[in-house]
Amino acid sequence: MKETKRKKSIQKQVITCAVLATSLLLPISASAASVPYTLYQVGSTADKATSTSFGQVYMGGSTDVDEAFKWMIQKANGGDFLVIRATGTDAYNSYIYDLAKSIGKPLNSVSTIVVDDLIRAGSDSSLIDKINKAEGIFFAGGNQADYVDFLEGSPALTALNNRINQGIPFGGTSAGTMIQGNHIYDSISAGSTTLDSKTALNNPYSSLISFTDYLIHTPHNNNIQTDTHFEQRDRMGRFLTFLARNIQDGEETGTSAKGIAVNEQSALLVEKDGSAKVVTQPGSKNAAVYLAKTNKAPTTCISGQPLTFNNISIYKLFNGSTFNLSTWTGSGGLAYTLNVNGGVITSSTGKVYGGNQP
Repeated sequence: MKETKRKKSIQKQVITCAVLATSLLLPISASAASVPYTLYQVGSTADKATSTSFGQVYMGGSTDVDEAFKWMIQKANGGDFLVIRATGTDAYNSYIYDLAKSIGKPLNSVSTIVVDDLIRAGSDSSLIDKINKAEGIFFAGGNQADYVDFLEGSPALTALNNRINQGIPFGGTSAGTMIQGNHIYDSISAGSTTLDSKTALNNPYSSLISFTDYLIHTPHNNNIQTDTHFEQRDRMGRFLTFLARNIQDGEETGTSAKGIAVNEQSALLVEKDGSAKVVTQPGSKNAAVYLAKTNKAPTTCISGQPLTFNNISIYKLFNGSTFNLSTWTGSGGLAYTLNVNGGVITSSTGKVYGGNQP
């Protein structure tokens, strides 16, 4: 198994503020110099170890998908559920805790860790202990650059991968999905600038594009590149550029690069055997998940020139559609092909995002 590798990045400013807090509803401050995160908790403060089953959630951002959390809750089997984020509040605590009770699968506790010091937190023994004792772990949205800086090369990453290997449910939304593939668009070189499809297609080696590889290891994330807020933010162009870069940079062959891209209010739920299904939030618009596989290397993927990259197979999944990541075959979805010539995408259906469910 390959080691974590950063292709291109810039050093981020270290946040020095650190506060420890533990409470049922509100944080209680402790020594600011001692702990590089803030902890919020609901439920029991005593650890409860339970038998869990693995599952992986790729969620696309915006409103959370209730069915995805219900699925994770059942797999956590009454244990302790941990949410990790670099910014934000403890809003997930009551949401997940109450949702678990509503389906008759109460959790022992739900905790949120907000990482305040991205560098020190990865080696903090108390944070690592929370990971080691969690029966479910979920990464919230935010900026994936923060998660990469927090996890890369750290004991916290080792603990996280160990817990995944031991069979706990694991997932994330938005930035929390961006970090789940073998190949991560880490957003580090982009800083506060959002990379759009036009920029990526016109120059696959734009200074805004940087990657981190082989961070998190799950049973079926080999060869995978992810993207989120997908159709809503018109990200197909940059997604295809990422796949092309994975090949051009030597991380994948022309036929091995794969991708999972998730629309808002949509989630792909992956079992240990690779079987997966899509669930969506009621009332969502354009809910879908896209599975991509390359069939040849890009023709032109060089700095300063528009991308040419043909014969990319897409399988678009809708609510209730299924897919098997082991065999890379699906049911209930829409299969089509995309080509990129001189930075312009064309589709076998006439629509870049495929169209409606057949």
